[in-house]
Amino acid sequence: MIFCRLRLYPKKHTLYIWEVVALFTPVRMNKLCAVVLKEHIGKVICALGETGACHFIEETDSRLDFAKKKKLIASIERRIDEILFGIPGTEPLDIDIDISNDVDSVLYNLAKDMISIEKRHAGRLIRIKKTLSRLKSIYTTLENFKETHYTYIFEAWVPEGMQDIAMASINEASEGKNAVIFSAPDFGETPPTMLSNPVMMKPFEKLVNVYGLPSYYEIDPTCILFVTFPLVFGIMYGDVGHGIVLFLLSTGLLLSRKSFKRIIKFKEYAPILLGCSIFSIIFGFIYGEFFGLKFQPLWLSPSEHIAYFLLLSVWIGVLHLVLGLILNTLNLWKNKKYLRAIFQVQWIIFSGSSILFLTTFLSKEFTMLIEGFLVLMLFPMVSMVIGGILINSGEGGSSLSGVFIPLYLGLKYALHLLSYMRLLIMALAHSTISATIIALSGNSAVSLALAGFITFVLIIVVETFVVFIQTLRLHWVEWFYLFYKGKGMEFRAFKLPQII
Repeated sequence: MIFCRLRLYPKKHTLYIWEVVALFTPVRMNKLCAVVLKEHIGKVICALGETGACHFIEETDSRLDFAKKKKLIASIERRIDEILFGIPGTEPLDIDIDISNDVDSVLYNLAKDMISIEKRHAGRLIRIKKTLSRLKSIYTTLENFKETHYTYIFEAWVPEGMQDIAMASINEASEGKNAVIFSAPDFGETPPTMLSNPVMMKPFEKLVNVYGLPSYYEIDPTCILFVTFPLVFGIMYGDVGHGIVLFLLSTGLLLSRKSFKRIIKFKEYAPILLGCSIFSIIFGFIYGEFFGLKFQPLWLSPSEHIAYFLLLSVWIGVLHLVLGLILNTLNLWKNKKYLRAIFQVQWIIFSGSSILFLTTFLSKEFTMLIEGFLVLMLFPMVSMVIGGILINSGEGGSSLSGVFIPLYLGLKYALHLLSYMRLLIMALAHSTISATIIALSGNSAVSLALAGFITFVLIIVVETFVVFIQTLRLHWVEWFYLFYKGKGMEFRAFKLPQII
């Protein structure tokens, strides 16, 4: 990663409230606005490039044009190739450029040196080529600056905790001749996103980033995915024996050498499989299964209590979706959409109350049917419709759409909730396939070896992949839609090519 990582934990590893909050949000950004004399701008940019503390803000209305100077850089690079490889020169260097800053001075001096340099100075030519690469990056950066007669003005995003580093670099490079201020982002600005999750969560951060990088004002779900992803996988893949095999394979993948190029592509996901395998072993003991063989479970077996686990799958879905609604409430509140945040609280109440009414009614354990319908269904539903009307009216929409939007969202929510029944379906499929392989295998060494091969291919490879995809779907499709958009802009620390 090209940016500097921030320490979110103190040396004594004392976890404070704001550090817990930092797990759910990107690193705070500060807006740097600086005014620097033109004679120091090149040194300032180089100094900031060494720190990796700045993400320069592009100025759409900047009128600076360095096309002629970039053309001179390209001509010098071509001239170096001609000298190094004995290619006949095509045209002389045009070093007639306006020198308005220290970067122009460096370029001009390099161009003058190229007129008399010879092939035997190959080392010097290569260093010049690397210097030209830095000059191109500096000119590209300068195109996003504003200028006055004597100065350049630029803005950049600096992560929390790195303001002093950026300030010291600017002061040293400009000999103290600068004006610098730091400010918090104005509401509506879009700072870049820089994540700083603990090392153990980094693989799960990749799963989030593949879907989309969280925006600066968005909750980062990585730390929650760190728990729920292997948990959901384990529910669908509960078997002690298969979990142990998956544990050994993921451990071997994690410890594999870097020389295996094909393996190294999957190595970064090994910690995820390792966590999934641990939960598979745990749920294997809960279900009482070992390579498809039954033993005394710690709790219940899905194949013997289908109706119970079907209901349990729905409740797991409710808890997961309610967690998504809570995160969306925090997102809305953070973005100052207070009325919509309150509307989300109504959704949270209705999600739990409606499922509670339906499950108790279907199980025939609810004796006060009318009272339960009024309290658990009708009142929350009416309050949601009223909330929808108020929100639409407040935002300039029609009141009629405020009535139908909650109904549409309720139907959509129910369809996503039904998808959690795959927890039971996949658990039953895993148990059934394992039991079938055991039933078809004989007592001979050949049949046992064949059963082992089929188990490895069908369950360890194919079913592991299928369950992983199903787990990913439950998070990306069923859960993320409630609160997560993933349209953030990555923090790209400004770096210059190194000159060795």
